[in-house]
Amino acid sequence: MSPLSRALALLIGSGVWIGFAGSSLAGQEPLRQEAQLLEQLRSLGVGVTQGADCGAPQQLATYNMGANVLCLSDALLRRPAERSKVLHHELVHVVQDCLDGLDTSTSMTLVDGLRRAGDLTERQLNGFFLQYLRDQGNLQHVVATTALLPQDGRQREMEAYALQADPALVQHLLRESCQRRP
Repeated sequence: MSPLSRALALLIGSGVWIGFAGSSLAGQEPLRQEAQLLEQLRSLGVGVTQGADCGAPQQLATYNMGANVLCLSDALLRRPAERSKVLHHELVHVVQDCLDGLDTSTSMTLVDGLRRAGDLTERQLNGFFLQYLRDQGNLQHVVATTALLPQDGRQREMEAYALQADPALVQHLLRESCQRRP
């Protein structure tokens, strides 16, 4: 069983849907924590840029899997309440990229990675991400904003929106799924 499969199977099997959120970030200064995460990304070979624009207008961050570049908009500096969610949303995309190899131009959804491992049923996988979206109250928003995406892009975004509010889980998946470049 892969580390990703073990981590999610443990959560799903135990019925824990909202668990990790506050466990590793409590008491730490947010900007220092973010700096450590960004340094971790750089050590993996992910470029980190900050600028006025990242993708479409009003977009706060993007991750380009083909180039392995995370872009953080300067607007995030003025929106501290959204910083962690936006950063962790993009970190889910980095994890998805790591599952297929950062040296490739493709990525794999978390569901596909778990499905290939054969450890969890389709119902468990779907239920896991849907429950996270329901708990955050953003299921309808995600459905509406991803409606025009192809199915694999929609799945990637659903996973990122589902896990963005659980920094500890996202950071755990990042550690388990992404290996440092020599």
